[in-house]
Amino acid sequence: MLGGSAAASRRLPSRLVVVAGTYDGVLAGWDTVSHESDSGGGDTRSTASKEDDIKSSGGVLHDDAHHAEDPNAYLKLSFAMAAHEGSVRCLSISSAPASSAVQHGGSKAAVNGEHGDNDDDNQSPISRKKRRKRKKHHGDDIDNGDGDEAKTNDSKQIPGTLLSGGYDESINVFNLIRHVQAGELRSAADLGTPTCSSFAPPPSSPSPATHALVGMSSGKIVLYKKRDWSVQHVLSGHDGEHGGVNCLSVHPSGRMALSGGRGDGKIILWDLMRGRLAFVHKIPPPAGSRGRRKTTVTDLAWSDDGLRYAFATDGGKVTARDVDTGE
Repeated sequence: MLGGSAAASRRLPSRLVVVAGTYDGVLAGWDTVSHESDSGGGDTRSTASKEDDIKSSGGVLHDDAHHAEDPNAYLKLSFAMAAHEGSVRCLSISSAPASSAVQHGGSKAAVNGEHGDNDDDNQSPISRKKRRKRKKHHGDDIDNGDGDEAKTNDSKQIPGTLLSGGYDESINVFNLIRHVQAGELRSAADLGTPTCSSFAPPPSSPSPATHALVGMSSGKIVLYKKRDWSVQHVLSGHDGEHGGVNCLSVHPSGRMALSGGRGDGKIILWDLMRGRLAFVHKIPPPAGSRGRRKTTVTDLAWSDDGLRYAFATDGGKVTARDVDTGE
């Protein structure tokens, strides 16, 4: 019989990345793999300068930076930085092909090509040609990784891109392979602040993410192309009066997504291929509210096979349903 620590180690994944955001706008990450910042660009400041930035944003993680790291620790502090002026509202991580990073000496991640986990750069010329043909034929549809292109993708995925949304209405993009900031987006003034986000296809998919969805306090959802972070669609369906979009979940295929509203009692199914609303499910008002208060959807999730989904509400109820039957 295995002891407690041995049994726990058997259940732990070989690679795990944990990222947390604070009310002070600080991002901190822990990884099972040690990293060093890429010297070819990005943040080249000294450790002291970075810690001063963390101090100025509230110092929540400053003390952790001084603790001697246990070499046997499963999770190691990977980064800590001041990312937003105000609270961090949402975080999402996308996967990237394992070929986009090669470990040297077990400590530093080297990247194939200049652009890290950029999907086009990591594909072979044949795969890029097929992708261009598909775009010419179908426009800018979501790439779901079907057909021959899926065969060119690595079966093993690693953490690739981190997206963070803040109360300051900014969206920051970080390359988790090179450990550098990859860009910053500003949402339009009429869209409000980011409240939730998700990549498409999701990290559970064998195909790397090609798009990112960001739910806003205005009730709209912005669909970005991950290749150049341009806006492909702005989806309208939720009410912005009580806080807008509260949660998002992308179907394993990357073709569809569910969104739940804050205080509007709606779950919406989106057709990401066409960039339009496909179906609206209205949840009954909470018991005893007499219709004066609508339900808030607190969380959504798809099953791994995409045949079922579940949602939770602010009343503490969790409901699971079959996609085909609705039961």
